[in-house]
Amino acid sequence: MSAESLPPEAETVIVGAGCVGCSAAYHLAEQGREDIVVVDQGPLFETGGSTSHAPGLVFQTAENELMSRLAQYTVDLYGELDGFADCGGIEVAYTEERLEYLKRKREYGRSWGIEGGELLSPAEVAERIPQIDSSVIYGGYHVPSDGKAHAVDASAAMAHAAEDRGAAEFYGHTTVTDIETESGEFEAVVTDRGRIEAEEVLVATNIWGPLFGEMVDVDVPLVPCAHQYLVSEPLDELAGASEELEQPILRHQDYSLYFRQHGESYGIGSYDHEPLLVDPEDIRAPEEAEEMPSIREFTEEHFYEPTHPDIDKSAYDAARELVPAFEDCGFERAFNGIFSFTPDGMPILGETEGIDGLWWALAVWVTQSGGVGSVVASWMDEGVPRLGNEKIDVSGAHLERFQPHSGSRAFSYARGGQQYQEVYQLIHPNEQPVEQRGLRRSPFYERQKELGAEFYESGGWEVPQWYEANESLLEKYDVPERSGWLAEGWSPIQGAEHQAVRENVGIYDLSRYTGIEIEGEGALEFVQRLFANDLDSSIGQVRYTPMLDHDGGVLADMAVTRLGENRFVATTGGGASATEHTRWIREHAPEEGVDIDAHVSDQCGLGVWGPKAREVLQPLTDEDLSNDSFGYFRAKEFYLDSIPVLALRVSYVGELGWELYAPTEYGGRLWDLIWEQGEDHGMVALGNGAFLGSLRLEKGYRLWGTDLTPEHDPYEAGIGFAVDTDTEFIGREALLEAKESDLDREIVPLTLDAGEVIDGGKPILDGEDVVGHVKAADYGYSIDAGIAYGYLPPEFAETGVSLEIEFEGERYPATVAEEPLFDPDREKIIR
Repeated sequence: MSAESLPPEAETVIVGAGCVGCSAAYHLAEQGREDIVVVDQGPLFETGGSTSHAPGLVFQTAENELMSRLAQYTVDLYGELDGFADCGGIEVAYTEERLEYLKRKREYGRSWGIEGGELLSPAEVAERIPQIDSSVIYGGYHVPSDGKAHAVDASAAMAHAAEDRGAAEFYGHTTVTDIETESGEFEAVVTDRGRIEAEEVLVATNIWGPLFGEMVDVDVPLVPCAHQYLVSEPLDELAGASEELEQPILRHQDYSLYFRQHGESYGIGSYDHEPLLVDPEDIRAPEEAEEMPSIREFTEEHFYEPTHPDIDKSAYDAARELVPAFEDCGFERAFNGIFSFTPDGMPILGETEGIDGLWWALAVWVTQSGGVGSVVASWMDEGVPRLGNEKIDVSGAHLERFQPHSGSRAFSYARGGQQYQEVYQLIHPNEQPVEQRGLRRSPFYERQKELGAEFYESGGWEVPQWYEANESLLEKYDVPERSGWLAEGWSPIQGAEHQAVRENVGIYDLSRYTGIEIEGEGALEFVQRLFANDLDSSIGQVRYTPMLDHDGGVLADMAVTRLGENRFVATTGGGASATEHTRWIREHAPEEGVDIDAHVSDQCGLGVWGPKAREVLQPLTDEDLSNDSFGYFRAKEFYLDSIPVLALRVSYVGELGWELYAPTEYGGRLWDLIWEQGEDHGMVALGNGAFLGSLRLEKGYRLWGTDLTPEHDPYEAGIGFAVDTDTEFIGREALLEAKESDLDREIVPLTLDAGEVIDGGKPILDGEDVVGHVKAADYGYSIDAGIAYGYLPPEFAETGVSLEIEFEGERYPATVAEEPLFDPDREKIIR
């Protein structure tokens, strides 16, 4: 496409001319960039990577909103470029459990704005795909706008469009041999055809991503995996069919299979075999591959024998059961195609911390490729990720979500293989991984084990969800039963712990929470710029404040404590929130006058909350813990017995209490002191289920990443009270514009009229119209009602408005309520 000689310099270099790299170039050109160079080791545009062999099936509905929105954008974009066939898509249910799942999936689709999704009877599925045996299925889920992306054609079309604008040049048969960096900045891409200096580089090489990580000493937690694809001989059932008039694409997820038409032939994609992990070093260069680097020899045993650890039927047996025509036909083509998985199955997007100008867009399937290009281009060009012109939360795909252990081969291969193994399985959000557990344990871990903690994993931490030791509380407290999907990974003990904290006192492990200390002569000026609330307060004051991006979207909500004239501590969560928020703070800190210290492993913490919290803690310290001496949202440093603690009088459960932080080595003794003192006051160990679920929802406290994300500004999110526009902070201009205009949506609580419990992600309905969706839900044991939080247009956000929430095909009456639902006068907190 372009001249043979490489330019010596460019503004942007993109490595990889598959659908992701081409989409990024296309969108950068759309945004006005004019000096983009795209290189690939293979021929343009069938380069030999995953794009070149991908079957291109685009099923838009996913439980994850980000992935669905990226897929919808991809459908629209590729449709405009004549790179998409909207033949529709059907997912069939082989079991009753899968049919219930498809009901929920349709509801996700409605929530995410996918139109036309419908549940089909077996006969209705067969009307659209006549070659199936409808007697072996319970039904299907059909989306008319799903279909097949012609990934190579779409890549070429995007590349031509970028070239036609004079913005980009594309070079095939160009192998990158090194990425040069200097003093924390990207410098140049070195290829076998020359060196290109540039301001930034985007690595969009998918299965080769880890090799580029090695060039710059950056861990890339991605593992290439092979799966099988076959194309049958022509079937009598498809005689006379053409590529132009295709049947809907088809998924048979109970046996990890998918199907698509190739004229009179039928294609089978199979994950129904053991994980076939591939070392990136072993993926051959284009000139060495018989066909292309991402294609390997077909291994018959993985198709004709049952090798999947969780499935008792071979791919061939399952395929011919659903499509009997496979019984008597052969296959014209069969291969093992390589693509990639991360430890959590999500993409890797963003700029490398510590190396300015080094960007990544990896582990992206064709399904989301067009949308990822839009997000990454806006992120690179303007510093804020957007999909089209809309805000979008990419924290679930941000490379900073990975924790220190994630880059190890042991972890990435074990979890990546598990993601492959479970890609089509019915996996409940509460289902826990088995491999690579117990990596991060708080100093209270052994005490928690003794109390029968049911540990869930969070960012590598072992976090108690509930405690079996509290089962006896069920004799005292009434907890409504749950069944089916909502009962999986849930225990009624959570409801008992909730009520015990409301009545007496609970102890909660805060060790994974991170205190980000900001100190130095420029600390005040910096935090005033960083946070949206006024932090020029008295020493010992705790302020609740959002931290915003340049669009005014909420990047975090934190409690920030002023511990000295030039010393502040911002408290955030653990895992991904800690790494992402700490990075933002470091990147925006001045070069001099401020030191940033994130207390990730050198600090432990305990929350002590409940009406009897003061009775438990006061005997352990000489510090006066009375309300007059130690008021709400104040902080002090003192000794609890002989242990130095930072005590914050804050409460995420809506009860009297303190957060207590101490050096990690004091943790065991800290727990023992408080536990022994609390036994006479009915103290219970509190699990994460009640803490982040029912207790905080009754008080209307926001949870970042769930009901509070960068898609929302503080006014929409109901935390405008924590913004002071008289100060100068990042995002202020965007927020002033938002404040002056009418809200398009705002978050409100709804109570379910008959006391039911529903799940997050479900559509909120006004008649047949979807007016919002549930962000978070649980049962409020203190108010005796089901609770659902969602963003609604202003006309539906008024207290008393009657709506419905759809869940598993049923509609549940719900009423918009005034928050907080529990203790609106804060009498239980301030006393």
